[in-house]
Amino acid sequence: EDNLIVRKVLDTNPLLEAFGNAQTLRNDNSSRFGKYLQLQFDRQSESKCVLAGSKCETYLLEKSRVTLHHPEERTYHVFYQLLAAPPQVKADIWEGLVDTDNESFDYVGFTNTTQIEGKSDAEGFEMTSRALELIGLTPGSPDLKMLWRALCIVLQLGNLDFLPDPQNSDASI
Repeated sequence: EDNLIVRKVLDTNPLLEAFGNAQTLRNDNSSRFGKYLQLQFDRQSESKCVLAGSKCETYLLEKSRVTLHHPEERTYHVFYQLLAAPPQVKADIWEGLVDTDNESFDYVGFTNTTQIEGKSDAEGFEMTSRALELIGLTPGSPDLKMLWRALCIVLQLGNLDFLPDPQNSDASI
């Protein structure tokens, strides 16, 4: 049982990386967040404690990276992973994802990067999906679908254009 808890703590790390790491000019997997991990122990005796659980608090430090990044950098990994999901998974999340790629969304855009730490974005999607399952977001669950759709909304917001209203110079449409 001790190893199971340790394994779960370690196996959820892809979530933190997907939602909090991005490719920068210096590092393909650069952490853009702060993390406070509290490990909870159960004292078995005077000389033995076992890991009983953990609690993780994250603080996204670079929110602007969602909407703007250097041309040779990438936004958060999770967006690329979502766009690299299998076609049927994309269709199940939102029909608007079908036949899309990075260049379909302005917040993501073109990238020369095909792998992060030796893994493709599609492999990253699978790892992230398994980690989400560990915390109770199982395939087909409404909460998981809502999470993926929220990311789709963010991607769509990046494609909105605001233009001056020709009838009113103080407004936009």
